[in-house]
Amino acid sequence: MTEERDPRVHERWARFRFAAVGPLLAAPPEMAGLTALADRIFGEDDDELTAASNAVIDLGKTGKLDDAERAAHDLLERFPEVHDGHDRLGMVYEARGENRKAADCYRKVIAFVREHPDDYEPGFEDTFRRLVDRLDPTQDTSPENSS
Repeated sequence: MTEERDPRVHERWARFRFAAVGPLLAAPPEMAGLTALADRIFGEDDDELTAASNAVIDLGKTGKLDDAERAAHDLLERFPEVHDGHDRLGMVYEARGENRKAADCYRKVIAFVREHPDDYEPGFEDTFRRLVDRLDPTQDTSPENSS
């Protein structure tokens, strides 16, 4: 069975999206601040970034994980100044069941957020820390032990 038609891939992708995005939607941050931050960080590239980031998600939803992985790598190359590429690549690996690789990507998101604290709301990294804890419980993600 090909990756595109494997119902387990679709099920894992759907569960992941709910697990990762659900908590963010449950307590959305103040939108005016997010809009101002996005304008400051992305400027006119926001549409390109959004399209590239969403392309990874769309490919994953349809089970085209090889294409999604290529798109995530492209996102990392084109937009190294944001965390999205690591996040999206982690999503692809998680959908494949490659949990350690996914956790490594989410660790990179955590490190990125810590390197740019003024660009993120307090607690932004918490979702990624929970993902790492679930996917690779042998590793410590506490702030003093994570880069």
